[in-house]
Amino acid sequence: MKTDELIALMSTDVAPVSAGAVGRRMASASLAAAGLALMVLMVWLGLRHDLMGAMHTGPFWMKAGYTIGLTVGGLMLVERLARPGTAPGSGLWVLAAAFMGVTTLGAINLALSAPRQWAAAWLGDSWTVCPFRILIISAPAFAAIIWGLKRFAPTRLALTGAAAGLLAGGIGATIYGLHCNESTAAFVATWYTLGIAACAGIGALLGPRLLRW
Repeated sequence: MKTDELIALMSTDVAPVSAGAVGRRMASASLAAAGLALMVLMVWLGLRHDLMGAMHTGPFWMKAGYTIGLTVGGLMLVERLARPGTAPGSGLWVLAAAFMGVTTLGAINLALSAPRQWAAAWLGDSWTVCPFRILIISAPAFAAIIWGLKRFAPTRLALTGAAAGLLAGGIGATIYGLHCNESTAAFVATWYTLGIAACAGIGALLGPRLLRW
């Protein structure tokens, strides 16, 4: 059989894929990832005892807004990179805006504080464990995101893996925020970001192996 005939045969009766198929599947995978991350949190650390009260404060939503912003940006990246030969797109701008917002707020808060308060605002009480906890909580979420990507054909595997790790890290950090009582912008901009960046780095390393097709 000639090559042209083989291509014609393979393309016969191929049903078109709907425009939103990638987005819907990755959104479903993200919801599954959030559920898995929440299960890990509940079994391992539990919710913070004052969660209901904290949800009525601005710092709680500052932290949640940042991690959700990174989650949205990560989802936009994954949705784009799941297709072969595509560029990252506007997801990078969402990530940049979220990061610049929280770092600017952290810098303003430190500038308005006395120097003796800077260490407490930056390190809090849990800086030594925060990134590692985010990494652990994000692990099952990463598995769910990779599962969602398996039906597609990404070609930039390391970059797609990094985006998947970033998305999982954003989800894991958002869920971890239901336990963590740290709420200064300087802490969040540093240690939450470090945990999420670690997830993205591991995703970049694993992407070429897990997403090979």
